[in-house]
Amino acid sequence: MMVYSAESRGTRKKFLFLLSVIWTLFLAGCARQEDGWKLVWEDDFSGTELDSSSWSRVPPGKSDWNDMMSLREDLVYLEDGDLVLLGKVNDGKGADTTRFVTGGVSGKNKRFFPLARFEVRAKFNHVQGFWPALWLLAQGKKWPDGGEIDIMEHLNDDPFVYQTVHSDYSLHVNDSIPAHYTTAPVLVGDYNVYAVEVHPDSLCFSINGQHTLTYPRVEGIEGQFPWADCDFYFILSNQIGGGWVGPADQPGQFPTELRIDWVKVYQKKR
Repeated sequence: MMVYSAESRGTRKKFLFLLSVIWTLFLAGCARQEDGWKLVWEDDFSGTELDSSSWSRVPPGKSDWNDMMSLREDLVYLEDGDLVLLGKVNDGKGADTTRFVTGGVSGKNKRFFPLARFEVRAKFNHVQGFWPALWLLAQGKKWPDGGEIDIMEHLNDDPFVYQTVHSDYSLHVNDSIPAHYTTAPVLVGDYNVYAVEVHPDSLCFSINGQHTLTYPRVEGIEGQFPWADCDFYFILSNQIGGGWVGPADQPGQFPTELRIDWVKVYQKKR
């Protein structure tokens, strides 16, 4: 156990207080300025097939978020102007050997943008063990060097969603100052607009136009804000089970659906 002197404890308290003040100021000053943004790209999923110039199917992996992923065609499709990402009990019709199979898409190496406002209008059902997520990763950078921005994550039957940032700093140094996540209530089963603005000095989150969280850049802390010089791409994922969401022990509730009405990217007008 580390023992601090009275002087060092006082210095540490002053430092933490200063960080909390900086975070509060950013929280108050991060409202969206409608006239300051220009739409630069969108996908409204109004066609009959997924746009392969913008999206790739997420292959199965070894992480909690993708270990149930499958490339089966019936798990990712367009319907009634929505992108539908499905999750269900594995019926053995494909080559997958996992208990469940899920669908996801990624813009990696195809559509990526710096310093932008990223918006997704989406809805999902609530099932024990279901973990829908809308998030951003940095193009060309390994995780967590380029950080991770979770625009929306939902667990089980929760009446709220999470909005979170991850970086080497938040994961390994300090995950509470500045506050790196928030929860906000939503009507599960309804469409909601989830958004984040990436600025050189802050990340500003909102739901349905209402500000929810600001994560500020704090000068002098290495690795605390890796996003200022990154390009970002979307990952839209349906996941079932995992260490965070818990077990999917009620298979009669399935399938799960994450429906995306549209995604949009805005950048500051010049």
